[in-house]
Amino acid sequence: MVDLVRTAALFTLSFTLLAQGDPARQLEAAIHREMVEGEIGPAIGMYQAIVAQPGTPRAVAARAMLHLGQCQEKLGQRREAHATYARVARDYATESAAAAEARAKLSGWSDAPPGPRNLRFEQGKAGDVPPGWFVPAVEKTTGSLAQLRRKGCRDSAGCAVVIAPANSSDAVGNLMQSFSAAAYRGKTVRLRAWVRVEAGTPGDRAQMWLKVYRPNGKTGFYDDMDDRPVRDAEWTNCEILAEVDRDAQFLDFGVRSIGRGRVWVDEVSFEIVPEEQVRAVRNAIGRLYPRTDTALSGFRFSGPQAVATVRSVAQRGEFALVQTARDTWSRTEDGWELTEHVPLSISYEGPAPDPEVVRAVAEDLRRLAVPLAGLQPVRATAACVAVHRGDLPEGSGENVLAAAGITGFSLDLAKVPADSALGHWLGEPHLFDGTPGTLSKSCDALIYLEK
Repeated sequence: MVDLVRTAALFTLSFTLLAQGDPARQLEAAIHREMVEGEIGPAIGMYQAIVAQPGTPRAVAARAMLHLGQCQEKLGQRREAHATYARVARDYATESAAAAEARAKLSGWSDAPPGPRNLRFEQGKAGDVPPGWFVPAVEKTTGSLAQLRRKGCRDSAGCAVVIAPANSSDAVGNLMQSFSAAAYRGKTVRLRAWVRVEAGTPGDRAQMWLKVYRPNGKTGFYDDMDDRPVRDAEWTNCEILAEVDRDAQFLDFGVRSIGRGRVWVDEVSFEIVPEEQVRAVRNAIGRLYPRTDTALSGFRFSGPQAVATVRSVAQRGEFALVQTARDTWSRTEDGWELTEHVPLSISYEGPAPDPEVVRAVAEDLRRLAVPLAGLQPVRATAACVAVHRGDLPEGSGENVLAAAGITGFSLDLAKVPADSALGHWLGEPHLFDGTPGTLSKSCDALIYLEK
């Protein structure tokens, strides 16, 4: 509770300091909180404070109200959102752009738009924000932050230019759409666009993004191409693949202009990837695992990549070594390339050891390890696993317990009699390749002492 109070106090203080500045800058900060950081609750408080603040220009207040309604929709507060849009249409009728957007929201209130609109920028008047799209930011005196263009496009009759506010080198402009996720729940979707950047400074870049909103303001899939921004003046084909959460409520996507440059956008497409294509990719990646004991236990698209959860089982007699890992595959011109391998777990399965053997080995450990008071077989197992994974150098005589991070104990392998119970276990052939003799090749036996 103390942490929550402290967090709330810090938020209140930071926004109080922010409120001493320009309301337009406050609105930019609130939009960043909502659209970039995805923190809907704090953004609502910021929008409400902007509207309530004396002296806020009507244009800024109207935009804040529109974003407030948008946040309420994303939280499932449809009654409150409807009232907010109605207030904008009624009380801010002189703010033509905001009032028109509010009326458009109210006219289709039976449901959110069922899907994206005007993706190829065929509709609209050059110089205006393209119909079906909107700019979640304040219009500056320098002009609109997004404009429909009929010239300079890549290969179509229309395209769009996105411009960041001209107040800093890291300012963000945004052209986006928001629509119902009902038709896309549980499906894989693909967002594509051709993008290029007219850079004003070296750091200028473009980032296409896709975000899924779940109930109660939770975020589902999200990719903003932060790891692969577009900086080139030549047209670049961008793509995001995503699995839409089964409880998704809204889908948002757009293109951001970051910096002082201009971002050109053309030929946007948004489609459901046929299930047979998803299966084909899954099968193609499955074939990249050569071992017959390896199988995909999970598979999903993430941005331009595919993520596979892999389970492998190495069997020898009654014993099995089970390993799981998460592999990330990236598409290349030659196929799929493994770009990241993250081990998740390793376990051994098999019959429990003879209780008498466990007792005998435990006695040897108590006698041979120094000082070993209270040490249990599981401690030896920890050292054994460390060697088995390659974390420790092999060789007899090493202090494997201390090297494994078990301080205060040591086990000199050179002093373990070959005819002792412990020596017998350490001399057993490796469970999976049959190689006898060394700790790293035979420590599997010790692992079963835990059971």
